[in-house]
Formats: sequence, C-alpha cells, structure tokens
Amino acid sequence: MPATRVNYWALSAFWLGVSVHWAAFLTIAMQARVNDLAPEAQRGAYLAWLAAAGALISTVIELVAGPISDRSTARMGRRRPFILWGTLLSLPFILLFMTTQSFAMLVLHFVAIQLFLNWANGPYQAVIPDYVPPERHGLASAYMGMMTLVGTLLGLAIAGALLGEPPLVLSEWSRPARLQLVGWTLVAFLLLTMLWTVLGMHEPPWRPSHPDEKRLRLTLFVNIWLRELPNFRWVVVSRFVFNMGFFTALFFLEFYLRDTIGLKGAAPQHAFGFMATATLTGVLGNWLAGALADRMSKKRIIYACIALMCACAGLFLSAQSLTLVYLTGALFGVAWGAYAAVDWALASNLVPTRESGRYMAIWHIAMTMPQVVAPLIAGPLGDWLNAQYGLGTGWRWIFLLAPIYFLASAWLLKPVQERRVREAGVQE
Repeated sequence: MPATRVNYWALSAFWLGVSVHWAAFLTIAMQARVNDLAPEAQRGAYLAWLAAAGALISTVIELVAGPISDRSTARMGRRRPFILWGTLLSLPFILLFMTTQSFAMLVLHFVAIQLFLNWANGPYQAVIPDYVPPERHGLASAYMGMMTLVGTLLGLAIAGALLGEPPLVLSEWSRPARLQLVGWTLVAFLLLTMLWTVLGMHEPPWRPSHPDEKRLRLTLFVNIWLRELPNFRWVVVSRFVFNMGFFTALFFLEFYLRDTIGLKGAAPQHAFGFMATATLTGVLGNWLAGALADRMSKKRIIYACIALMCACAGLFLSAQSLTLVYLTGALFGVAWGAYAAVDWALASNLVPTRESGRYMAIWHIAMTMPQVVAPLIAGPLGDWLNAQYGLGTGWRWIFLLAPIYFLASAWLLKPVQERRVREAGVQE
C-alpha cells in the first residue's frame, strides 16, 4: 500500500467490529452475566476479577504478538495473518460466554476471547504508523475514532436493547435466547469487518535487508520501560492513568444507574442511552479534533478534552435526575470523541515504523492494564462503601476517582515533546 494513497476505510474497518464487541461486553454483557452468576453482595468483586483476568491475558499476548508481527515474512504481510487467525479463533468463545452457567467457565471463556482477539488486535494497531504518513496521522486517527464511536453505539444498542429487564425488543424470547442472539451478532460484526480490513489493505510481504532484522530476542518481549523513547513513554503513562478513570466509570456505570439513581432493571437500557448520547456527540468532537490534530499541538487538544471531562464528572456526581445524567453524557461525548482521535495520532507520531507493532502493543497496555487495576480498586471499594452506608452510595463515591485520574493524566503529559511534521499535500 503506497504511503501516499491510503484506503482509510479498509484500514479502520476492523476497529468497528472490535468496538462493537467491547462496547457490548464491557458495559452491559459482562455485567449481565455477573448478575446471572454472582451473589448480589459480591457483584463488584466478581466483576473486578472477571475483568482483571481477561485484561491481564490481553496485555501479555499483545506484548508477544507485536514484536513477532514486526518480523513476519508471511506472504499476506506483517499484520494481516494475525488479524485473520486471531479473530477466527476468538469467535467460538464469544458464543460460549453467553451460554455458560458456571462463573469459573465464564472467566475461562473471557480469557480465551481476550487471548485470541488481542492476538489480532495488537498487530492491527500498528497499521497507522505502518502505512499513513505522519502529516496525516490526525486524519487516519479520526477514522479510527469514528469507528470507535459508531462501534460503541452499535454495541451498546445491541446489548442494551436485548439484555435489559424487561428487554426493549424481543421480549417474548427467553433470556438465554437473547444472550445467544447478542453473541451471534457480535461474531458477525467481527467476522465481516475483519474480512473488510484483511481484503482491503493489500499489505505487501516484508523482506528484511539482513537476516538479523528478523531475529526475535527476549528483550523485545520484556523491555517495556521505553528508556530509548522518553516522549513515547510519557504518552503511554498518561494514557494509562486516563484509562484508569475511564474504566472506573465504564465498568460501574450500570451499577450506578441501577442502585444509586434507582433504575433497577431498567439500568441496562439507560446505560445504553447514556453511552449512545455520548457517542453521538462524540462524532462531532472526533472529526473536529482529527482535522485540528494535523495543524496544531495535539497536547493542547488533549488538555482541553480533559478539562471538559472533569467538568462532566462533577455534574455526574451531583446528578439526582436522568435529565442531568443525559446532559452530562452529551458533554462528555464531545471530549471523549476528540480524545479518541488525538490520542492515537500522538502515539503514532512518536513510534519508529520499523518496530511499530512492538511499540503500539506497549501503548495498548495503557488501555488493557487499567481494565485490571481500575475494577480491582473500585469494585471492592464500592462493595464496602455500599455495605457501610447503603446500597448505591459506594458507586457514587468511586465515580469521584475518575476526575482525579483524568487530571493526573494531563499532568503526566507535560514532559512530552511533540514531533513536528511537514506540511505537505498528500494524495489520499
């Protein structure tokens, strides 16, 4: 794929399927299955352990897959074989997750999903630094951000409409049948978008100029401290802390609406409504930030996003009504969409393209590890506060952690020196 002519739709299509899947899973499906299989007094802890087990596996597998893909000489190219086979192997476990009646098996199926889907996802994240010129990273990241937002909306719509009690659609179906329908729909999205990307990328095979270039050394898998790339290291650390706040809010949004706001069985639909509102307004922020990111400081855009998110967190904490909850979601979405576009562009600007798979896998740790750490802190803390001060109190207090994390992530971004890119006309 020539660097000056990029098929942005094919390049970003797989991210649509991935976003549909994880939006449905992380916001509604996981919580629904935990509600099915866990004692009510320990739902926070059970959800935390489920999320932590899967995210830990995903982190390890991406650190392995990234460097291997950098050195792959397969005829399909460096990234496409991983995208193809990782996706195909994950699909049966999505269906099994929806049907198991054992919490232990639920954890095992979730771990398998994380293992195989991140075998695909790790190398896939290197496609922007691989094939997009630096002066168009903002545009390419806007496409990725749009796929994130649209995929999130679709995933939430699917899971929220089918898994609420009572469900918004197909209420005559049994709950197990609706769970299976959600599983099959997620499988279809992943399969179709994976094929779009794999068939549309036209990735050439990589041929090393010297045999040593394809050697795999142990340090490639375990050296994640990034001393050789200090600017990129601070981007990773800042993103890690930001996602601590994001996943603290995301994992416990349904519990907050269910117990704190008092929506009970209607909570899944309103979790969808909140995130759908944020997603729709996020499209505006995504494209505006994507266009600006190729023309001005990406750090300044991120600072503005974080300031707006902190204001939204304050409104959300004081919310006593659904109207304020939804207004907060709309404002949050603008900032979230902008952050989704610029964050990826900033990281892509700072990695060496020859080993983009390895470095982007490390960058992705900043999204997967918070899925381990954030619920392990917030879940037991929320359970304890609920036990001490009444059901629902704990979820309100753990949401206070989100703006603290957001502000810390902005402070950690201060040492980053952005790479200046040339202004050039690029045929797209």
